[in-house]
Amino acid sequence: MSAKVLGAALVLALLAMAGLGQPPPDAQRVRIVRVVDGDTAVLLRTHEYVRYLGIDTPEAGEPYYQAATRINRQLVLLRDVYLEFGPQRKDGYGRLLAYLWVQRDGEWILVNEELLRRGVAKLYVLWPPEEKYYDRFLRALTLAQVEKRALWSAFPDPLPLAAIEAAPVTYLTQAVTVVFTVERVEERDGDWYVYAMGSRFSFHLVVWPRVWAELGLSPPGLVGRNLRVTGELRWERLAQGPFIEVLIPEQWAAP
Repeated sequence: MSAKVLGAALVLALLAMAGLGQPPPDAQRVRIVRVVDGDTAVLLRTHEYVRYLGIDTPEAGEPYYQAATRINRQLVLLRDVYLEFGPQRKDGYGRLLAYLWVQRDGEWILVNEELLRRGVAKLYVLWPPEEKYYDRFLRALTLAQVEKRALWSAFPDPLPLAAIEAAPVTYLTQAVTVVFTVERVEERDGDWYVYAMGSRFSFHLVVWPRVWAELGLSPPGLVGRNLRVTGELRWERLAQGPFIEVLIPEQWAAP
């Protein structure tokens, strides 16, 4: 078993043990008196600003700014909210930095995660190993991309790889559903690399080992197979080509 698989299993076990489906005992109960935008709110009485940890929502004038602000308002305005602080309590502007928990219909909602899940926020994490809810946030973000919600809705329909490679800059950092045929499969450092047949730029998937195992994939079973995979199109190193990182099984489908 690779180090990445062991790490993922350990994270899941720790999540279960820590009971991270609800605010911790030391969370501070507050009341939100005003919502500034999608990731900032103001507290009753103290009038302190709270900046939500781990996420970033659109600024005024940007697409989905109003949607993010509206959803945030629906979740927290004039409600009892529990603030869970990170290692640093305030930022350089004096704003409180926190995860926000709210209870609705008997169920706890982590507001930061919910905004990602609704597709109106992006991840804003500088050091993933230090981000307590990184796995949860990453899954919420990826599900929003798969479902083409809000910020990820520009290209709702599946696209053949040739169409994407005809104008790759158009699709970079966007959620796309790519249809292609597998040419070859390689394993490197525990990850699986699935390369597309006939790609101009060596388009490929980087499949996390736990997803590979969950889907029961094998190189012989993939070569020559048609796939339809959804995710954020990235191209970080010119020579390595564009790729989609497959983080959860929901990204993977056969046409």
